[in-house]
Amino acid sequence: MNGFRLIIPALLLLAASCGRPTAGPKLFRIAYAQGPTELLHQAAARMARQIEDDSGGTLKVRLYPGGQLGNEREIIEGLKLGCADMIVTGGAVIGWYAPEFGAFEAPFVWRDYAHVERAWAGDAGAALRQTMEQRADIRLLSLWFRGPRYLTTTSRKVLSPADLKGLKLRVPELEVFIKSWQAFGANVTPIPFTDMFMALKLGVVDGQENPLATVYANHLHEVQKYIMETRHLVSFYLPALGPRFTRRFTAAEQACVMRAFEAATAWHNREVERAEATYRKEIEAAGVEFIPLDVEPFRKLARERIPAEFRGIWKPGLYEQLSMDQ
Repeated sequence: MNGFRLIIPALLLLAASCGRPTAGPKLFRIAYAQGPTELLHQAAARMARQIEDDSGGTLKVRLYPGGQLGNEREIIEGLKLGCADMIVTGGAVIGWYAPEFGAFEAPFVWRDYAHVERAWAGDAGAALRQTMEQRADIRLLSLWFRGPRYLTTTSRKVLSPADLKGLKLRVPELEVFIKSWQAFGANVTPIPFTDMFMALKLGVVDGQENPLATVYANHLHEVQKYIMETRHLVSFYLPALGPRFTRRFTAAEQACVMRAFEAATAWHNREVERAEATYRKEIEAAGVEFIPLDVEPFRKLARERIPAEFRGIWKPGLYEQLSMDQ
């Protein structure tokens, strides 16, 4: 696909042996960019233990956390090559392969996770999954909740959309984030994640937006004073199986994997709420102030402005359909 970076040497080396039969238990490989300290990794580890236990040792699971097989794009390519049997990736994959469904990653489209799950189980979710399988040979599974995203700032409280005017805001280098926050009036500055802490500390940008888990794990609360309770994106991870899953594993082995996945999904999604409460307590103890606010003016502005920014790209009416589905 045009625009994809060259796959890193480690992935190329692994690709040389992808699909090669080995003696002993059959290997099931799970890859993701998140590190070993994150809840996602804990869920993957629980899944791995259950697969190995339930299979009676005929299946062995190897985890590749922390981007060992590359960044998000490279992990997806590795899944298609057969270097991983399952990945857990972020929503950016929607924009790469199914941009007409980009509204799934838009601010203020979701109210809570029940809202997300209704859409995922409904016609829009089914159409997105079918498109991903047809175009990329990637089978998306049940969502793993990530925790809502919050707006944080160094020195300015944001209580209304008008307060965003001129705010130098770091956003991910993704079009849906860039155009959406520009539509709200912020002075958007796409900065690589690895450079964000110093950009906030040095005043290159005045704020950023991320889930509390990301804020806490990357010490962003040390250089931010306010966290606005926007919850502007109820974000999620996308676990996915590759094209070789049904060819490499028997029906019984596939059933074993899926039972473990469903159990890990239930555990992970229960734990997200508890983990967020813990992160909030730690962040508040560090002196950061959480700012409650009325999100309806933001939501109204989003409905008015965001779909127009993606006319000709998103499916007509999808943003409105998702945001109004209660």
